[in-house]
Amino acid sequence: MTEIGGGAVGFRAVPRVRMVVPTNGERPAYLEECLTSIRQQAEPVDLVIVGPAGAAPHLRQAAERHDCRFLVEERRGLSNAINQGWQGATAEFLAWLGDDDLLAEGSLAAAQGELDRTRAASMVYGQVTVIDSVGRALYTMRPGTFASWFFRYGQNWVGQPGSLYRREAVRQVGALDPTLRYAMDFDLHLRLRRSGRMAYLPRRLGCFRVHPTSLTASNPDPQDEGRRVMRRYLGPRARRSENCWWPVARCVSRGWAIFTKIGGR
Repeated sequence: MTEIGGGAVGFRAVPRVRMVVPTNGERPAYLEECLTSIRQQAEPVDLVIVGPAGAAPHLRQAAERHDCRFLVEERRGLSNAINQGWQGATAEFLAWLGDDDLLAEGSLAAAQGELDRTRAASMVYGQVTVIDSVGRALYTMRPGTFASWFFRYGQNWVGQPGSLYRREAVRQVGALDPTLRYAMDFDLHLRLRRSGRMAYLPRRLGCFRVHPTSLTASNPDPQDEGRRVMRRYLGPRARRSENCWWPVARCVSRGWAIFTKIGGR
């Protein structure tokens, strides 16, 4: 695990958020929408794009248009890119956004405000709208506070787009696990949950885009890696009885998924 940040910051840094956008540079239109959604926030953002050397020319141009930095990735992989972008951050909060996802209007101000109010929270998450390849809303996931309890049993309804993390909490638990390809956010959230509260904000914080070239679409078995991550944090009794409660958890999860999407269109 990569350790984040250095010593304590004696004053409130401006901007208060280090936001990393990892990209392979192959979806320039989506990337432009993503960066625009970040720069349209009322709050200032320390924005960093991380991508491969082969895409450097047009990624540097995108960074110039959006007044941010571009870093050539040192190691391949989504987790490595995000960890690299977080390195050396002194901002109070950390976040990342996929190059095909979006922040909702006012997302950062709302998320920061919630973490300011809930000092015991290590992170904040909220509602996430799922959009298609052209940006049409399909439905909105409204996970509620129940999700922060239930997801330790392998049912991950804590949306990553729009989530915000306390830098000190990430420093304590360690950054993203580069051995994971699909469930690195789930793994980080489970570790953060053990170190502090997960605050839920009942408003839309981000948009998750579903399209044929997304990482999620390429996952042959969406449950496999997440279930392996879950087992890392189960107690001995829960591991021994997994075959008994896992089918029940899956059934409850399907019903919860339908319930949280009500009214999303």
